[in-house]
Amino acid sequence: MKPTTVEWLEIAQEDLDAAEAMFRGGRYLYAGFESQQSAEKALKAVIQETTRVPPKIHNLVTLASEAGLERQDLIERLATLSAYYIATRYPEVRKELGQRTTLDVAEGLLTTAQEVIAWAKQRLTSSAS
Repeated sequence: MKPTTVEWLEIAQEDLDAAEAMFRGGRYLYAGFESQQSAEKALKAVIQETTRVPPKIHNLVTLASEAGLERQDLIERLATLSAYYIATRYPEVRKELGQRTTLDVAEGLLTTAQEVIAWAKQRLTSSAS
């Protein structure tokens, strides 16, 4: 793997670790934000390795398409997870989204990020063979 690809994956894992810590601590909105960050960086790792320098965007559906992710169920969940990038930055949206981000919602967001990282690692391993 390219050194930059490895860096993207390492940071994705760090963000996932942070998401899991926020989840365990009951900070569900921030678990969502860190889950979004983790998925974004994992997708960018695949783009970096397989096509080009990843674009400086944060829309997970667009990144998933460029990375070649074809699992429709996961892409649909990424659409929901994308909101956590922007929402945590604006007070009025943050408050409303924070109220909706229950334990169950946060758990789903975290699971989505975990699946994206697993897919990225598998994709990068199989493309290296």
